[in-house]
Amino acid sequence: MIKLLTEVESFENVDDRESDVAFFRTHVPWVAPEAYLHIIHKPATQSLLSHSAKKLRMPESFVEFLAHQNGAHLFAGSLYIFGVVPHGQLLNRGQPLSLPPFNIEQKNVPSKGFDGDSFLAIGGYGFNGSTVCLDRRNGRVNVFPRGGDLPHFSWFDLEDWIRSEITRLSFLFDKKGNRLVDESLTVPPRRNPIQ
Repeated sequence: MIKLLTEVESFENVDDRESDVAFFRTHVPWVAPEAYLHIIHKPATQSLLSHSAKKLRMPESFVEFLAHQNGAHLFAGSLYIFGVVPHGQLLNRGQPLSLPPFNIEQKNVPSKGFDGDSFLAIGGYGFNGSTVCLDRRNGRVNVFPRGGDLPHFSWFDLEDWIRSEITRLSFLFDKKGNRLVDESLTVPPRRNPIQ
């Protein structure tokens, strides 16, 4: 099982912190005063996770992932992974160390052009709003451009997506969290999806 804290440990400890809800790694105050390169949310409670998993028909691989880390904001929001959030939880923007992950249930509300029977939206890319979906039929992960119904990049499975994207994005940031390239390069390059 992928452990995000281990995957990002090569970045420098710059005012790393921990709250009740998440781990904050590599402070990047030039992005925003309370910004961190990586925010990894602590595991979801079993009852909350079971309820959301059943409601959204989550593949077991993603349920296991959320049982270890309940979503994340990686590379200063370049890549994010949705998590489960208690129904009715209010945001307290005045306390940035208490903010929950992006709510997977809200991100999977049926909409025109989204095949919610086949795909589960599990994350996205901050630069252009592309959505990352897990295909319930075969376990593949696809990235769809905002408003698009055809994927422009695919991976074999959840682990392949997370590991390869952390590796790719790690080359685009220095160890202190400075982005080294144009922000547009934080989105995967367009290529034919895996057949």
